[in-house]
Amino acid sequence: MWTNSYDLEQLGAFLQEARKEKGLLQTEFAAKLGVSHTTLSNLEQGKNTSTETLQLALSLLGYRMVIAPKTADVRVTEYVEEEPDA
Repeated sequence: MWTNSYDLEQLGAFLQEARKEKGLLQTEFAAKLGVSHTTLSNLEQGKNTSTETLQLALSLLGYRMVIAPKTADVRVTEYVEEEPDA
């Protein structure tokens, strides 16, 4: 799963979907982030929160942010690391 986000509301909705896909409740994920339930709720609603919290939330969910010009033709290829043969 990946997204093109043009504002904080879209990014917040993506984070909420990614959290739910991992089976995490807001209270559980807020604890992992080290923030309050209210802060996580604000983040998922696209309200103003720290960029540090945003980056950590993405990282804990297994994502990273890539910045590109709006006019760029961006292609995303996901590589899955294979486990070595035992």
